[in-house]
Amino acid sequence: MLSTKLVALNKRSVRFIQSELPVKPIVDMKFDLHLPKRSVIGKLPYHVEEPIVFVHGLFGSKKNYFQDCAKLANLLQTPIYTVDIRNHGETEHALPFDYNTISNDLIHFIKKHNLQNPSLIGYSLGAKVSMLSLLREPTMFKSAMIIDNSPVDQPEILPFLRVFRKSCAEVVNKANISANDKEYRANASKYMSKFIPNTGIRGYLLNNCMNTKPKYESPVINYDDGKIHWKNPVNHMAVHSEENVSTWPATEEGAQFNGPVGFLRGTKSDFVLQKGRDAIQKYFPNNKIYDINATHFILNERPQEYVGMVADWFKVGRHEVSKLESKKKAEQAKL
Repeated sequence: MLSTKLVALNKRSVRFIQSELPVKPIVDMKFDLHLPKRSVIGKLPYHVEEPIVFVHGLFGSKKNYFQDCAKLANLLQTPIYTVDIRNHGETEHALPFDYNTISNDLIHFIKKHNLQNPSLIGYSLGAKVSMLSLLREPTMFKSAMIIDNSPVDQPEILPFLRVFRKSCAEVVNKANISANDKEYRANASKYMSKFIPNTGIRGYLLNNCMNTKPKYESPVINYDDGKIHWKNPVNHMAVHSEENVSTWPATEEGAQFNGPVGFLRGTKSDFVLQKGRDAIQKYFPNNKIYDINATHFILNERPQEYVGMVADWFKVGRHEVSKLESKKKAEQAKL
């Protein structure tokens, strides 16, 4: 049942703003489709049997990785779908916000668009969504590249998640920055600096800061109030974007995905520790872990390097992993 609605007035209409997010078991994720352009050996067909779906991280969006996925589509000569998860980008605002629900949205997206034998690229929160989807529907997917996360509970990241959300919430609740302020991003960044001193992390979050009304309507945000806002309903995601994101949901006993899965780990990140490596081996026995000199914000710090490593995985790495597994099985059969 929805909470009491509040009336919001603007110059054009009267609209109702809810004080709580609505509950929807499935939402349709908005997406961009990146098709390959001309390659170095001439124009190749893009309609192959293996599309790739890219799933972003917390407070990210498909927009953040538009150029990266366009490059990957050309490098791999494969269509790449970049999606916005619920409460992010252009996808509607709704609860629940947990891994099982977001995985349901992703599986629904793949079925709705009739994607045959897809592979996944998942970063951070999107990495856990991707891993869970592989385990829940192992026959649906061909392979995956998981970027800096592991299938374990991570209470150690809770303080960071709280600071990220709080810094965004404080901007809209207390900074009082006008939508007409030409320096609204710079002023928002300055306000956030007392919570997050790292300019790169602030820049990542500020990709969601906006001073114009989006094409979609939010049930909980009045974008007509003359202030800046976020694409995310940050005031309504406190528990959901913290406790839920730091967990790993229960899976069926013996759940495994036996296709090839690459893991790209930041050497300065704590998201893939030994407990994570053990869990990776348990759930994804045909894996290979790659290191990259970066923090958890790999995609922002090493954009060209990570794109190249992801492309190499899909071109060569996953096939090498599959060959090794086939060799192991053949040797075991001889015993």
